[in-house]
Amino acid sequence: MPYKTSDVVVIGGGVIGTSIAMHLARMGAGRVLLVEKGYLASGTSGRSGAMVREHYLHPVLVRMAMESSGIFHNFREAVGGDAWFIQTGRLLLFGQHDMEAAQANVAMNRELGVNIETLAPSDIANLVPQLSTEGVAIGVYEPTSGYADPLATAYAFAGQAANLGAEIVTGCEVTGINVSGGRVVGVDTEHGTIEAGAVVAATGAWSTRLAAPLGEALPIKPIRVQMVHLRRPPALESLTTTVIDRTNGAYFRANAGVNTLLGGEAPEDLTEVVNPDAYGLNADHDTITRFWERARMRIPGFAATTPLGGYGSLYDMTPDGNPILDRSEVVDGLYWATGFSGHGFKLSPVVGRMVAELVLRGESSGHPVHAFRASRFREGDLLKPDFPYTEASHP
Repeated sequence: MPYKTSDVVVIGGGVIGTSIAMHLARMGAGRVLLVEKGYLASGTSGRSGAMVREHYLHPVLVRMAMESSGIFHNFREAVGGDAWFIQTGRLLLFGQHDMEAAQANVAMNRELGVNIETLAPSDIANLVPQLSTEGVAIGVYEPTSGYADPLATAYAFAGQAANLGAEIVTGCEVTGINVSGGRVVGVDTEHGTIEAGAVVAATGAWSTRLAAPLGEALPIKPIRVQMVHLRRPPALESLTTTVIDRTNGAYFRANAGVNTLLGGEAPEDLTEVVNPDAYGLNADHDTITRFWERARMRIPGFAATTPLGGYGSLYDMTPDGNPILDRSEVVDGLYWATGFSGHGFKLSPVVGRMVAELVLRGESSGHPVHAFRASRFREGDLLKPDFPYTEASHP
């Protein structure tokens, strides 16, 4: 093992781990070492929908998303490298039962500074003429939203971390956390032991495997989610607005020019608990047809599309659908950045800073990291919106 000592070890080479490593290096954390069992973004990050938005249902998350969105819009200046961000606008569609919640959440977001508005069905039809507004009572439109490339983002974070002196080690699985006298002293890997004064686990759906031997229970479920690729027909090639259809649990965005990436977030789409090392990497046939039907219901022109298969990914789901950003409750010097429940990509620039500050200073600036403590689940102090949307398993 070429790297045997470090001041801080970051476990996990997705967008969260690489962002944390970059921010630790920026803040002068000493010897920073990131260890990834595969290649960068080889886990959940590389299979992310990678959407960027500011609209959230809780003020803490709105403020975090605003900061992160600003970084994606100015990525080269703020980070370095290119995240391949593309601004598309983001349109959410709601039925009558969610109308009051949508209005209240837009008002809260606007008060905090988000560029967002509600739309009547006639305005929705003007914005996206290919779309049927049947069953839609109100739309919520965020014009500056878009998406980026998750691999490019992770490699950009890692590249800047390396430029600042951090070491990036791939193809090296961390098999356990070493503890002495109640304090972390390093990690075991498949290639040897690394001594460290602090360890940050940004390990997503795999986090419980590291936590359990320490006697620490993290309320995280590895949930398999699926995405479908569609080749848009010529009549839909101008359709670039990202659409989140809360009336039927579908969402879709442009992808690679004339393709569309289609996903589902109805409650039944978030129930498959899996082994994160052995789950279906390809989309199931019935899922492809089910999602395609949802897309056709909202955009009739999708009936003429060509399905191009799809893939499986993972959400590391917590009970309130929000992450755990916290020091370990049983081991000093160990920190968790996990449980992102599908929100990790869009929040990664600011989460990296928050966690680095937590490690080095004991608190984060700008956003209350305490809100994401693991004990909130026992305490009944979950991050819940004042105006939730109906059957929204994923905030």
